[in-house]
This record gives sequence, C-alpha cells and structure tokens, in this order.
Amino acid sequence: MHILFVYPSQADDATNRYRCVHLCEALVAAGHTAEHVSAGQDMVRVAHDIVVLHRLPWGGPGSAFAAAARRIGARVVYSADDLIFDLEHARHTGTLFPDDPLRYRHSKREAEANLQTLQNADGALFSTEFLAAGRGPVLRNFLGTELLMLSQSARERREAFLKLRQDDRVTLGYLSGSPTHDADLADIALPLAAALERFSQARLLVVGTVALSGPLRRFEQNGRVRRHPYVPWRELPGLIAQVDINLAPLDLTQSFNHAKSEIKFLEAAAVGVPTVAARSAALLETEGALLCGTDTEWAEALASWLSDPETRKAAGGAAFAALEKHQASTLSGIESVFTAWMPEKAISGSATVTRPHKSKLVGRIFQTEQKYLRRWHYFKRHWRLANEQERHGGGTT
Repeated sequence: MHILFVYPSQADDATNRYRCVHLCEALVAAGHTAEHVSAGQDMVRVAHDIVVLHRLPWGGPGSAFAAAARRIGARVVYSADDLIFDLEHARHTGTLFPDDPLRYRHSKREAEANLQTLQNADGALFSTEFLAAGRGPVLRNFLGTELLMLSQSARERREAFLKLRQDDRVTLGYLSGSPTHDADLADIALPLAAALERFSQARLLVVGTVALSGPLRRFEQNGRVRRHPYVPWRELPGLIAQVDINLAPLDLTQSFNHAKSEIKFLEAAAVGVPTVAARSAALLETEGALLCGTDTEWAEALASWLSDPETRKAAGGAAFAALEKHQASTLSGIESVFTAWMPEKAISGSATVTRPHKSKLVGRIFQTEQKYLRRWHYFKRHWRLANEQERHGGGTT
C-alpha cells in the first residue's frame, strides 16, 4: 500500500503527530509506503493508493487533494480527532470566547468546510467511537517511537528519584495542553480544593495559562500551587515525571469534550504516572486510571491515592502495563483498516497539487488571522492572570 497523509499545518502540531506521523510510522514498520505532507506546500505529487485528508476543509486544499486523488483512481479518506466537522465546534468556541465573534465565525466556517470534506470522501477515520458515530472505523491514538523512548528515560529517572526521596510530598499535575481549559479545571475545583485541604502533603502543578477558580486561589497564595509554562512535546515526559497523580478533568456539559481521546492518560502512563480523569463518553475503563463523573467520585479517587503511597505506586505500574496493551492492540489493527480502503484497480500515473497564487494569498491571510487570534488570546490570558495574582497576593512560579 502507498498512503499519503495531508494535514493543514505543521507536523509538530499534536493533532498531526498523533493522526498522521504516528500512523505513517506504524505503516512503514508493517512494510508499506506512507508519507505525510503539509497542505501548505507549494507543490505535492500524488501517486498513492489512499490519500488521507486530516482536518482539511473543502473549497481549498481538501477539494484540491481529493480531485488529484480521483484523477489517478486513488481513494480519499477524511480524518478527524475532534468534533471539528460539526457546528458543535462553533458553539463550543462561542462558549469559550463569548466576546470574540471573529473566532466564532472562523470556527463556524471551519466546521462547515470540514463537513463538506467528510461528505465528499470515500471513507472516514476517527480517534474515538463517540466521534465516529458509525461514520467510519476507529483507530485510537497511540504513542510514537520517539515519545516512547523519551518517556522511558523520564520513567527511569523518576523511579530512581522516588527511591531516594525522603519527604512525603505528593504532586497533583494538571498539564492543560492549550489555553482553553479554564472550565475543565473549574469543574473539579471543589473536590480538588478539598483534597488539598485534607492532605497537607499535596501540591498542585499547573502547566499553561489556566486560571484558578475561587476555591483553589488560596492554595496558590500560600505556595501550594506551582505554575509552569508550556513546553515542547519532547520535554513533556520530563515534566510529567515531576507528577505523582495526573489530572484530566473535562467540562462534560460540552458535547465537544465527549469526543476527546485518552492522550493525557497515555502520555502519563508512559512515565509510570496514574491518571484521575473525567468519565466522558469517549474514554474507556482501564487499569491505572480512575474515571469520575461527580464531585464525590473525584474526592474519593483523589483521597484513595493521596492517602496510600503503595496503592498509588501500584496504579502507576498498572497504567504503564495498560499502555503496553493499548499500543499492541491498536498497532495490530492499523493495517486491516487501510487494506479495506484499497482501490480495486491499480492507480494510474500521478497527479500534482499546486497552490495557485490566489490560494497562497488566501492561505497567508488565514494564517495571519489565526496567528492574530492566538496571540491576542494569549495576551489577554496572561494579562488577566497577572492581575489576578496581584489582586490575590500572587503565587509561586
């Protein structure tokens, strides 16, 4: 099989790594030819059996690559790991940014264009059953070779440190991943604050520009909350290694969040750290994770691991074992999914996708708009956090 993955931005973006780069790596290891490219390249040669359009909108690169694939008899597959093809995407954005109509319009346009790509494709690939909803097969996310190697080194360093450790401090870690998770952390503010109150040895590590809601602010003021900036993904295992319990809350009032996969569990499990997570529709019960749907369940889960170091240690080992099983089962199913999409006849020749001047100009405008939105959003968040810390007496950094 010859498979081409096309994504809208850079390979290092998490969504592109998990849904394109990692799948390429697995297919190549199985003896197939697989490549991944950015739709932003000036020229791409298409001579593949299957062309996977990951989060590509129609009316631009999505339709251009689909047309090139069909000229040579290749199959076109749409790929998504978020509810990006549904207007729920726009509604979710509107909830997160109620005072930002530009961002809402952008998300609405993006959802409509992705839906068109899905409707015009020969097949579709999804990361969770909730997201697929019968539209196509599911290949759950898994870790790539490089991240596994980095995580192994971090796990070994963590285990060596724990053997020498003298204090009983326990670090709860919330590694937000992006600056849109205030509501997620706020959803567990009460049980998390209660756990910090009850267990004096507990500390909270918050990564990113997440704002702390009322019950948690006083713990930041008295030095029991440590903030850390975002890190590149290659540095993530070292940061996770500083954590004893990984937190993965979600605001489950938003349908968009029910489509989220288990990446946070996988990344923590690779370092031997167990996870307490929200019980969303997409997550599966697994060893080394406690899934919670109410404040009471969150309080009980946190207490069970904060109060018993041996139970917590065993949960970390179980999480790592569950990761190994997950990797094996996911990798074993990849080949059959793509084999089912193979065209009946061999492809004929090749086709080239080039970006016309107008498309390049529109792409630059779109990227500039995205960059502006992102930077303005980060600026507003950092400004708000600085004001909050000044108003409430500040916290540790």
